[in-house]
Amino acid sequence: MHIYAIGDLHLSGEPASKPMEVFGEHWRNHKEKVAANWQNTVTAQDTVIVCGDISWAMTLEEAAQDLDWLVQLPGRKLLLRGNHDYWWSSLTRVREALPEGMYALQNDAMTLEGITFCGSRGWILPS
Repeated sequence: MHIYAIGDLHLSGEPASKPMEVFGEHWRNHKEKVAANWQNTVTAQDTVIVCGDISWAMTLEEAAQDLDWLVQLPGRKLLLRGNHDYWWSSLTRVREALPEGMYALQNDAMTLEGITFCGSRGWILPS
């Protein structure tokens, strides 16, 4: 198993409710670019940590399309909540809605193939 990490996917369903190219031309077709690189890099035996800001959706129901897109890509996915993941209101609800092969971590941990993965929000301390 290889372990990869990616963050800030900012998916927005189809048709895109908030296309990423509003942030610059270099974002055009970012979803297709991510998928192509992912499929050329990640195998079914690998694990990908998705480090938050997964979807622009506001509700879990709206995020379902983005999660369905993500689950089609190779590998297991460990999801962490980002500051823009407004759809992630309850860990229990998210876990119940996730397709097989996707896991949500929030202030807890899980072990896959003898490797323990932890998920928690980072903090900057004044000292």
